[in-house]
Amino acid sequence: MRTPNSVASPPVGQHAIVYGGSMAGLITAGLLARHFERVTLVERDRLEQGPQPRKGVPQARHSHVLLTRGMNVLCDIFPGFRENLRAAGSQTFDMAGDHAWYQSGFWRPRFQSGIQLHSQSRPLLEWTIRQRVLALRNVHLLDGLEVTGFQTSADKARVTGIQLQAPGGGDARTLEGELVVDASGRSSRTPPWLEALGFPRVEETRIHVDVAYASRLYQPPPGFVASWKMMSIAPELPRERRVGSICLIEGGRWLVTLGGWLGEQPPLDDTGYLEFARKLGQPHLYEVLRHAEPVGPIHVYNFSHNQRRHYERMSRFPEGLVVLGDAFCSFNPIYGQGMTTGAIQAEVLRDCLGQGLGGLAQRYRRQVGQLLSAPWALATSGDLRFPEVEGQRPPGFELMSRYGDRFQRLAGHDRQAYTALLRVMHMLDSPAVMASPRLALKVLTTRPDADSLTRQPEPSLCAESRAA
Repeated sequence: MRTPNSVASPPVGQHAIVYGGSMAGLITAGLLARHFERVTLVERDRLEQGPQPRKGVPQARHSHVLLTRGMNVLCDIFPGFRENLRAAGSQTFDMAGDHAWYQSGFWRPRFQSGIQLHSQSRPLLEWTIRQRVLALRNVHLLDGLEVTGFQTSADKARVTGIQLQAPGGGDARTLEGELVVDASGRSSRTPPWLEALGFPRVEETRIHVDVAYASRLYQPPPGFVASWKMMSIAPELPRERRVGSICLIEGGRWLVTLGGWLGEQPPLDDTGYLEFARKLGQPHLYEVLRHAEPVGPIHVYNFSHNQRRHYERMSRFPEGLVVLGDAFCSFNPIYGQGMTTGAIQAEVLRDCLGQGLGGLAQRYRRQVGQLLSAPWALATSGDLRFPEVEGQRPPGFELMSRYGDRFQRLAGHDRQAYTALLRVMHMLDSPAVMASPRLALKVLTTRPDADSLTRQPEPSLCAESRAA
């Protein structure tokens, strides 16, 4: 069923093009439908009906949670999206009350924090938002086509469209538009295309982490009852390198992900996979899995490096072009920031459009460059704790790391600190809140007995799994 058009009156332009039909591209297409008479969404894959994994999303079979800030952006662009997702089977739970989380030697406290997490398979999330986008009468989809280059003005100062053809060859054609948005992901070809047009090569920062994780669906044991909807066993960095999580998703299934940094990769056979889980910091996830029924094979995903393209630093950049999502900056997926950061970039684009198309590309890239500083620092500060990881540590890195460790210990028993941590994780507050005078005083003066941390009430998992 098609919904009424939400195009703003008057629109800022006639035609916008978004290429890349993943989450960032879908969100952006929905946003631009309010500002342009017509929006064309171009996707290389042939898109199936229904929530199906696709070739262009190699991590589609792995855990994907939607942070609160990301959900807020989606609901602003697509009113009622939260209800759409729940109706499709997404699970909603409180980040503290429904999450059994062990990190750095202790179980975090359990209480209703008011910070919600939405858990579902990536194909379900993408399919639900795609339905909303394609229901807009001014959005048109071109799938099964790849972008091979930019069309520009005679002086090459403005991108005026894209060149298209079927993957592997075929008849080429040109699609013209007043705005072109590259949402094609971390393999974006914008850097070499701009260089071929005479623009400087964009500067890149890479931090190699050699992360690998393997995911599998499980059916809970019959009659299994637990006090949690998600369980995470996180490492104490840099001493430990393994991480594991289990999330309730649509259909009452568990999506389990096991992984690690710097070559710590789970084996892909049944015995080895369970043994990897057994050697996590706590046995609870293993105890649950050994009584559960695997559903399908184990899928592995390898992530070599964090990657940030500094478009904001380029001395020259063409008008009519915007780079968004992983094409601009992509993070270690273990931290779960990628989709939400892409959504926030779409918000920046919306604000920039409020000043018209003139100078849009310059305003956008500079504002996004500033925006990315916080999530980039959050993601890479953990990775840089490992001595083996090469990369420039910011001034005061060791001092900040020690403060962070103390804050984590405080969050193991202090609700105010834990709530502040969750709000930063969900990108609702700046990391600066963790250094507020009140919290800083607690961090520096509170010295809880170690037993009060490790003996926090644990989820009664083993007994429940055996009872089943």
